[in-house]
Amino acid sequence: MSLILVSKLIKEPRLTYVSLITVLLIMMINSYLSIETKQRLSTITAYSNAKKPQFTGKLIYTYHNKIIIKTQKGYTLTGYLPKNHLFKLNLDDTVRLTGTYNPPSTPTNPGQYNNLKYAIHHKKLGSIYIKSLKVLKKNTSVSLNKASYHVKKKITKHHQKSLPMPHSSIYSALIFGENYAELNHDLKQLFKKAGLIHAIVVSGSQVSLVLGMCHIVINWLGIYRYYQLIFLVPISIFFFILTGGGESVLRAIIMAHTLFIIKFGLGYRSSTLHVISFTAFLMIIMDPFVIYKIGAILSFLATFSLVFGTDLVKQQLPKRFSPKLNEFISIGIAPWMFTTPVLIIKFQSLPIGSLVSNIILVQLIEYTVIIGFTGTLLGIVLPPIAHVLHQLAWVCIDLIIHVSTWVTHLPFADIPINQHNLTTGLFLLACFICFKTSLPLKTKLTSCLCLILIGINSYFIRYNNSVIITQLDIGQGDATLIKTNQFTCLIDTGPPYDKRLGSITYSVLLPALRYYGIQTLDALILTHFDQDHVGNLKPLLATIPIKKIIHNGNLHSYLKKHNISLPNNTLEQSVCYGDRIRSKLITISFLNPCNNTAQLSKNNQSLVFKLSKPPYSMLFTGDIEKEMEYRLLQHHSNSLPSTLLKVAHHGSKTSTTHKFLSTVKPIHSIISAGKNNSYNHPHLAVLATLNDYGKIWRTDQTGAIIIHMTKTLTIKSFIKK
Repeated sequence: MSLILVSKLIKEPRLTYVSLITVLLIMMINSYLSIETKQRLSTITAYSNAKKPQFTGKLIYTYHNKIIIKTQKGYTLTGYLPKNHLFKLNLDDTVRLTGTYNPPSTPTNPGQYNNLKYAIHHKKLGSIYIKSLKVLKKNTSVSLNKASYHVKKKITKHHQKSLPMPHSSIYSALIFGENYAELNHDLKQLFKKAGLIHAIVVSGSQVSLVLGMCHIVINWLGIYRYYQLIFLVPISIFFFILTGGGESVLRAIIMAHTLFIIKFGLGYRSSTLHVISFTAFLMIIMDPFVIYKIGAILSFLATFSLVFGTDLVKQQLPKRFSPKLNEFISIGIAPWMFTTPVLIIKFQSLPIGSLVSNIILVQLIEYTVIIGFTGTLLGIVLPPIAHVLHQLAWVCIDLIIHVSTWVTHLPFADIPINQHNLTTGLFLLACFICFKTSLPLKTKLTSCLCLILIGINSYFIRYNNSVIITQLDIGQGDATLIKTNQFTCLIDTGPPYDKRLGSITYSVLLPALRYYGIQTLDALILTHFDQDHVGNLKPLLATIPIKKIIHNGNLHSYLKKHNISLPNNTLEQSVCYGDRIRSKLITISFLNPCNNTAQLSKNNQSLVFKLSKPPYSMLFTGDIEKEMEYRLLQHHSNSLPSTLLKVAHHGSKTSTTHKFLSTVKPIHSIISAGKNNSYNHPHLAVLATLNDYGKIWRTDQTGAIIIHMTKTLTIKSFIKK
């Protein structure tokens, strides 16, 4: 085969030159990526290792208490100012920052996002909570960045006057991108779950609208052909800066200008495939790291789908449908079909709800963008007409919100995927059967149903007769996830926030649940009500169905104090000695006392329980102290021996006595503690005691600890040492 290829290359010198140039370019790009990756990693590491890092750069973004600076070497750093700060800042000022620096980190839990990889690809340094800020140089000159900032402020103010919140924020984001409105986390999650996150990212539709309107005006002025570029290029650059840039905007601008130059400048006709290929090549030359950027990948896939996929879908739709209906449906299905394999691999998600929302809303969003852009421009000269358009846009946005909310509540709207390679293969095979074969409709449906069953069965086979216990790394606190085919349980929720990890709900808990394919929790066990154990109860109740909350009797006072209400379908139960939770594979037996608990300290009111899957068991001790250990030894010593021990109170010296350990006799001890925590947990004396009883596993050193109980016991840490 290789000899045939070589002979062809020799016979066709032109093909040989093209092939050699292509190979050389690939080698050069690969070499650049390798060298630059090491350089960027070295820079980030140098800052993270510094005792008191200082950052100097030009201010390129400001919104309320959030700023972004760009260093001399092109790295960006996000800074958060104190709420009541008195700093007077202007764009393009050169500033020096110091404070609490949070460098981008690698994941320490299953499903957690790799912030370090993202930072390397996007040349970011992480974030800093600013304690001191010094303006080194005031910049009073006019720049495109400043001009776009002032235009942006006027537009957002105009939208806020015209529409109520959150409609005004969504309005600004739909027309000019998310940079125009810092959408709150709930709105972002709504659009993400509904598969419409692309709607708040400026893309080809906005670029086409802007350049199309400019093209009409320039034609009306009598300026034709390549002379129009004199006006269109600066307008494109300003629009790029105005919207905060982004790969999808750059892709659309390059494609539009390439088509314009080929048609009017050179007088040639070129296929869309050639233009897309040239655009991709140019973007790779400009920034080779673009091949890793998910925004660029999805943008090109969506473009491919609209150019080549819509006709493919239309051919399979019933002929009795009208051409307009076929067009409407195909525009919704094609982008979903092309982008879903990437979403499965990148985000471990099969977004079925996205298909529904895109079919229903994609055209409505396009019309809302046109109405909004027109209304924003007319607001300058014809406010009454602009007001009418804004109210029409309000109706559209309200409909978008309601449909998005409805889609997120559909069964199987967003299916977490754990075996993404197999699922991607099955999805691509299903697409091939549906759109590239001439099989009867009944055969196609039967084939797709069989592929779905294969995917479901492979998921259940993976966890068959096994118990997975994951002690999550959530900083200074506790959260343990239990997963079997029949039962899912979370023990404690950890603190609400950690400086290294960020929001524990959204950066650790929900990604871990998604990683294991968990959409509903059968039980949430709250050992006690310290914030480092229950800090994420409220957001969890709002984001994932929980069938039952198991607690020590203090749940209602905690809910009342923090103004939290339980969903109607969430049950609650107070437990003590004698209570049990049984599923097919495991039994959880509670050992904490039933009487005289009110006089105990908060820590000693912790639930104590033993998880058993013969021949293995694990004892969970919450934050109990020596007093409760002695009480357990006195009343339930026969129930204490366990294969594994979840060490009490993060390894504090107030717990884990010799006598308690000699009764439990653990082979493995698990400690959940924050890295470099202020309490110095785990204490050296406790570690010395535990060393006599088998291996010690610590989340602060090796990240999450994953325990597999089958016929054998396997324990591994997320970070390999």
